Amino acid sequence: MDLHVPERRFSILPLSDALIDQAPFLDTRLDIPFLRAALVPYTRIPAQLPHGPVGWLFHTSFCASTLLARALHLPPYTVALKEPFILRRLADARKSNWSVDGLLEASVRLLARPFHPEGAVVIKPTHVALNIAAALMAATPHSKAIILTSSLDDFLLSNLKNTAESQAKIPQLVERAIKATRFGLHLSASAVLPPDLVCAAGLQWAAQRELMVDVIAAIGAHRIRALTMTELLADVAAGVARCAEWLQLPVPIGPLAAHAQHISMRHAKSLDLPFSPEHRARESELAAHRHGKVLAEARAWLDGHILPAMRAEALHEPRWA
Repeated sequence: MDLHVPERRFSILPLSDALIDQAPFLDTRLDIPFLRAALVPYTRIPAQLPHGPVGWLFHTSFCASTLLARALHLPPYTVALKEPFILRRLADARKSNWSVDGLLEASVRLLARPFHPEGAVVIKPTHVALNIAAALMAATPHSKAIILTSSLDDFLLSNLKNTAESQAKIPQLVERAIKATRFGLHLSASAVLPPDLVCAAGLQWAAQRELMVDVIAAIGAHRIRALTMTELLADVAAGVARCAEWLQLPVPIGPLAAHAQHISMRHAKSLDLPFSPEHRARESELAAHRHGKVLAEARAWLDGHILPAMRAEALHEPRWA
């Protein structure tokens, strides 16, 4: 559940299928007794642990990745770990140029343990862990991955609908994303000083898309495929089945498709709330109307300062091949 990088020790607690299913994120927001965690030095993590099929779900944020992870969570066949906190710790350490040698591999061995005999694990890191995506794939050489992304307009709308607390984090996320790529070298002095938070969110989107291209190149197209939120939401059941097949998950497609259809009718962050694809589309339409002037001004600034600096493969929407 946690990793203290300087002291190189893990905090370990048991989690049930039900808790993993209900929780939107496996981090400090979980209602579990963190103070009772077993503190285990990294040197005590065995070099060989039980493991089964592993699939990775990387993402650029605000792109229905939680929905996809929930849809791929179908015990006993698959268990989906949504943003385990130790991967955030590793991403922070890499950003700060701390050594994660040994810790990253031990973390992957711990997360890859199957929860059920012959079952698979799907791991969805936080979006800020894209800076360690290639290393995570190297630590699981037989795994495959999906990287989920959204359009610029969808990303801006999602940020506008977010809380003020989350919006305040945008400048920090921009800095992280730019630091993980060479994109900043292609930006003008004015481009790295967005005039407002909506423009800053657009800069974050651009940097994350550039990082997505770097990640795909580093891992190789034979192991990772890009998927857009638009493609996924067009037919969730079919999209989830396609993802499971690509990730080579040992799950029967019929029950998985039925489960995915059920999940698509719930709110990804809170399963108690109904939230259909039609609801999503209507909510986005209302937000676009409400924030039309702000969005138009942000798009104008981004069209002039940010988008021309992007590589074509980062700027254009990927298609599942």
